[in-house]
Amino acid sequence: MVHGAPVYSSIPFGEYTHIDLSESKKVDGYIDFVSAVDIPDENQIGVIIPDQPLFADKTVRYIGDSIGFVVAETHDAAILAAKAVDIKYTEKTPYYSIDDSREATENFIHESNLACHHKVRKGDIHKGFEESDHIIEAQFVTPFQEHYYLEPQACIAIPNGPDKIKILGSIQCPFYIQKAIARVFDWPYENILVEQAPTGGAFGGKEDIPSEICARAAVAAMKIQRPIKVVYNRNDDVQLTSKRHPFQMHYKVGVKKDGTLISSEILLEENAGAYATLSTVVSYRSCAQAMGPYVIPNIHVDSNSYHTNLPTTGAFRGFGSPQAAFGHERMMDVIAEELGIEPMELRLKNILQPGDQTQTAQILNNSVGAEDTIREAAKLANWETYTPNNDGRYKYGLGMSAIHYGNCLGAAGWHMDGSGVNIKLFPNGNVHVAYGLIEMGQGSETVVRQMTAEALGVSIDRITVLPTNSAQVPDSGPAVASRNVVMTGNAIRNAAEKIQPILKKSAAELMGCKESNIDIKEDYVQDSDSGTKMMFHELCDYLSKSNMDMEFTGWWHTPELEYDAETGMGEAYFSYSFATQIAKVKVDSLTGQVDVQNIYAAYDVGKAINPSGIEGQVEGGSAQGIGWATTEDLKMQDGIVQTPNLTTYLLPTAMDSADVETAIVEKPEPEGPWGAKGIGEPSIIPTAGAVANAVSNAIGIQMNEIPLTPERVLNALNLRRLKQDIVSC
Repeated sequence: MVHGAPVYSSIPFGEYTHIDLSESKKVDGYIDFVSAVDIPDENQIGVIIPDQPLFADKTVRYIGDSIGFVVAETHDAAILAAKAVDIKYTEKTPYYSIDDSREATENFIHESNLACHHKVRKGDIHKGFEESDHIIEAQFVTPFQEHYYLEPQACIAIPNGPDKIKILGSIQCPFYIQKAIARVFDWPYENILVEQAPTGGAFGGKEDIPSEICARAAVAAMKIQRPIKVVYNRNDDVQLTSKRHPFQMHYKVGVKKDGTLISSEILLEENAGAYATLSTVVSYRSCAQAMGPYVIPNIHVDSNSYHTNLPTTGAFRGFGSPQAAFGHERMMDVIAEELGIEPMELRLKNILQPGDQTQTAQILNNSVGAEDTIREAAKLANWETYTPNNDGRYKYGLGMSAIHYGNCLGAAGWHMDGSGVNIKLFPNGNVHVAYGLIEMGQGSETVVRQMTAEALGVSIDRITVLPTNSAQVPDSGPAVASRNVVMTGNAIRNAAEKIQPILKKSAAELMGCKESNIDIKEDYVQDSDSGTKMMFHELCDYLSKSNMDMEFTGWWHTPELEYDAETGMGEAYFSYSFATQIAKVKVDSLTGQVDVQNIYAAYDVGKAINPSGIEGQVEGGSAQGIGWATTEDLKMQDGIVQTPNLTTYLLPTAMDSADVETAIVEKPEPEGPWGAKGIGEPSIIPTAGAVANAVSNAIGIQMNEIPLTPERVLNALNLRRLKQDIVSC
């Protein structure tokens, strides 16, 4: 095995004119250099929009854009040789901000600087504003966020003859990689075996980015016919890979005197970075959920993503929902203050109930626990009786944030929203399960074991979950959008529906009774009429000796959705999870330091398959949300990340994270396995809004931009003092 290292653009925008390898070739252990000229077929890696070359063909669009790939005998030699490649450029004027990109009239990054546009058009907003007693406007800003998974991007590409390859990687979406390599080589999918290695964190950052890394490694491996290992160092990982989209948002909302929402006009603008990657999906989701879990008869939303000459922005836990939630939950508190209405009362007055329409005119009849989550979180926080003393240096506050989250890929991704499992029984009664999604630290293997055991009626100790492998199961789409429990659980149930008749028929033969009398549960097979029992492994042994089928594939696809992309009207998602978080904060008015002391959370998860796992998800998501809201301040200058490590990019530690109390609300979803809905992404979505609302409550200033660093909080406090001094003079 040899090693690879990336060679990438050192300018934000322009064209490379010459590549000099002379110094690289002097590095002991140098083997080869691959670039666009070595690609067998299509030089394209764009996951949705075909706008991103695998290797840049002259034009480079950000510092980090791939130009080539150095192969050497050792990891250190590969990095040293990559840095020694000398590249000459002709530079163009770059765009870094949304505003600059939007206003550009020439020198576009692509055909235009607009990466994508989504909209919602419901009712008549102008008539709605005329009928409103108050029209309230506000602007909100959210920043980049770096995934900072502890294991960097990594893979091994292993050639198998002239037209086959195996990929082993730290990956989130094996089938994306299979499709990407097939595209680059013009190979059938079956020639590409992709296996997920145990993965040290992802959070969306290993959805599409590994397709780039694995495909580049594959090109190099096939060229030299040797296995190649690629492991990014931390600086390269942070500079080259995707981030959470920064948003700037403008809300204009019309309300009645009593707080009833009447009309809303919302503009969401996102920084897409150099390539579209997954911006289209982030834009779609944020657009469909821009006003939150509330009833509003008239609403227009425009969601625009703009290209800039910065690293790409793509999938990150919540997928545009945390940004939209920050907007609508900050807006609800702004409205509450303007009208003099208590924030929880305002939310309860407008919250979705069974039979209500979402902002996309989708009627929700089942599994609508939005109000219950508000009331349960309020109980945990003692919301109605909380009266802090804020006379001194330290200011205390509570902030509430209520959200809804569309489960799975929704109407925009319906065509790929299916998932499969393979269940194999052995003569000793043990069971192997292969599934098409993946374990990346979120606890899916435990839940898959639970659901398989429940569906078959056996002990969980019998269940072994196999590593995800593209040859074992059908293409199950990406491991994103909190799909794992819903998709895999329903696929398991589908497989069990095929297995159970065979088990019961064989058991009836073996026990001499009617099939209808057979009951399989808790590892026993029982004749309900006579009470006769045998162990599950005895039945499996009989199946094996009778040459019965003992391997089954299960499949499930989300229900078809009626949705009009031109108006943004219809069934955006087949079901929704609901949640409320209340943050309790302490703000040091001398230093501006924000201490998030408590998170009180309530989640409607449909049915809790693993309550402890749900609590763990909420605790982890809350910690990540607290980081985005308070400490994680990703800085870039001239396209270069200035905060590439843990001394400069401040992740929250155990000392920074809050104590989290979680209440589980169960409103079963008819389409979910055993009534379950997703939890992985909803766990982070409300947090930033709750924290910002709490800080605003504590200091009496509307804080509409995060992160709430000491500098930002102190500047707000000092500005207010200055204004007060001017008034007093």
